[in-house]
Amino acid sequence: MDTLAFPDALIDDATRLQALQRYAILDTPMEPAYDELADMAGHICAAPVALISFLDRERQWFKAAMGLALQETPLDQSICRYAARQTGVFVVPDLAQDARFAHFDIVTQEHPMRFYAGAPLVTPDGYVLGTVCVLDYVPRLLAPRLQELLQAIARQVIRLLELKRANERQGLMLVELEEARHQMAVLAHTDVLTGLANRRSFTDRLRQELALLQRGGEPACLLMLDVDHFKRVNDVHGHHAGDMALQHVATLCRDVFRAADVVSRWGGEEFLALLPATGVDQAQAVAQRLHAALAAGPVPG
Repeated sequence: MDTLAFPDALIDDATRLQALQRYAILDTPMEPAYDELADMAGHICAAPVALISFLDRERQWFKAAMGLALQETPLDQSICRYAARQTGVFVVPDLAQDARFAHFDIVTQEHPMRFYAGAPLVTPDGYVLGTVCVLDYVPRLLAPRLQELLQAIARQVIRLLELKRANERQGLMLVELEEARHQMAVLAHTDVLTGLANRRSFTDRLRQELALLQRGGEPACLLMLDVDHFKRVNDVHGHHAGDMALQHVATLCRDVFRAADVVSRWGGEEFLALLPATGVDQAQAVAQRLHAALAAGPVPG
């Protein structure tokens, strides 16, 4: 049997282990698609035990196990690690007569395994992740045609893994696309400099509030804030200082206004605030708080 062009330390190879991790298959729940492939392997090869196993650094983990009540075994008890070094199917007619495996637990147990055949799970980029294997309680051989079918099942396992990765990538792309759409929607309704609502967003909300008022809704108030001497700030200190001043005003607005209020940079140094369900007295109180906040300290810039 020809061996794959991998180093002797195949199982411990860091790049192989990284490839295995990329598929995110270890310790996942049982899945019918894998169980069906294991069952098919056992049926085709007339074997009472069929496994789909993945070779981790220190263990062999079973994604599907037909006829065997185990989830994993230590790597030093793995026959599949030998099968993983083959380009074709690795066949051991009698495990009890093979010095490499005669001392393994599955060979020395009360009902010992005697026959093994395993086909490597090889990714499109050449990494061996594990095997599809069948075992029997009696010594035997496996016909060449059945070996070919076992390899075909191994390829189907890889296709399942690739499909899983493709679906996950597509799901991630959809999430990223949705996030991008959300960010674009936010940008479309947000003033870039201050992070407040822009003129378009504020106008839309104002129309909604006016429609509610026409249907007999609660009163609302509109406040306007114009930053005094803003042109002089720009002329004397530069536009960067002016931008910092506007951002400071926006921060104070967020602190003073309520969550239900809509505050907008209307243009230049002008700000508008829509206060839904608010009477004149309440609006005046909010305006006074904002005025006090602005007067409390120096404006940055």
